[in-house]
Amino acid sequence: QDPNLIVLDEMNLARVEYYFAEMLSVLEMPNPDEWDIEVIGSHDARDPKLIEGGKIKIPINTVFFGTANNDDSTFTISDKVYDRAICLFFDDKGYPFECPQQGPMQIPWSQMQALFDECGPKYPVSQTTLDKFGELDAFVIKKFRLAFGNRIMKQLKKFVPIYVGCGGTELDGIDFIFTNKILKKFESLNIGFLKNELKELIQMLDKLFGADQFPMAHNFINNMLRMN
Repeated sequence: QDPNLIVLDEMNLARVEYYFAEMLSVLEMPNPDEWDIEVIGSHDARDPKLIEGGKIKIPINTVFFGTANNDDSTFTISDKVYDRAICLFFDDKGYPFECPQQGPMQIPWSQMQALFDECGPKYPVSQTTLDKFGELDAFVIKKFRLAFGNRIMKQLKKFVPIYVGCGGTELDGIDFIFTNKILKKFESLNIGFLKNELKELIQMLDKLFGADQFPMAHNFINNMLRMN
């Protein structure tokens, strides 16, 4: 089977959690046989053949991508959505660049999944890093009253090995998760009263992981300090 890529453009023109909540919940289920979405409330024998009992099954080879703008014409995306997705934030202007022309490459879903599965045991997150991340979690709870939660830890253990398998480093993968999953929540806090705590957080990151690590987190925190 080929991968099915479904792109939803400008998702936050309406509230994402209103129309996509069931999908977000279903795709977290570990058993793909349970990935059933209700699409018809009142169903009968004339429904399309892939709809059974008013529900359609989401195939395991389906991947959803969504775009969203952050301006006055859109709705704020809730933590419920951010927590269940891997997000890329484009905060800088894009510039054209040249690269070697590449021919098409057909990769079946089974091969992609096999590569993903291979990364888990091959590049597991080290226990030392997990212990340090636990200390970071305790610090954030104490100073900011925000907890990582089991969902984010589960995502971290799946995402980071694949990130390393694609050529990245373990700490850069952790930096990505921490910045986009945890620090993103700080935007709802009153940063003006937490400047000292944010400076302490920078010191904590340097103490745990090294002063030259976590560049995404450092930039995010410094931007919050400058804007407040």
